[in-house]
Amino acid sequence: MVWQRHEVQEVPRSLRDPVREFIRAFNERDLDAFVEVLDPEVELHSMKGLLKGPEAARQWATRKPGGVQQTIELEQLYEGGTEGGGGRAVALIMRRWHWHHDGEFAGEDEMAWIFEIHEHKIRAWRPMEDRADALRQGGFSH
Repeated sequence: MVWQRHEVQEVPRSLRDPVREFIRAFNERDLDAFVEVLDPEVELHSMKGLLKGPEAARQWATRKPGGVQQTIELEQLYEGGTEGGGGRAVALIMRRWHWHHDGEFAGEDEMAWIFEIHEHKIRAWRPMEDRADALRQGGFSH
């Protein structure tokens, strides 16, 4: 019997959990880390329409100072098939709004974000107001 040694390529820590890294980088305005977690073919289905590619995503995630700002709080994460670096995920989130000038609370929204993951990176992102519908579309409804 001949034993062969196989090199195992380590997945960077930030890509082991691409959904949480997407949210962390977005919240912290860490645009380089945000883009790093995106697949080169990424599609963001924003309220302003479909955005394609990491640079369009960077522009979308760039927030101007002032006015009302948002922070995303992950409440629950459903994942399917992501162990191997692909699959789908649905994040149930709370979007919290606060005023930039003094940090005063301005409101909150319950939402869901649907993710498609490819090779440990975000291939697609879609926000949804209806959490139950997001879970159905993501394949996580009972």
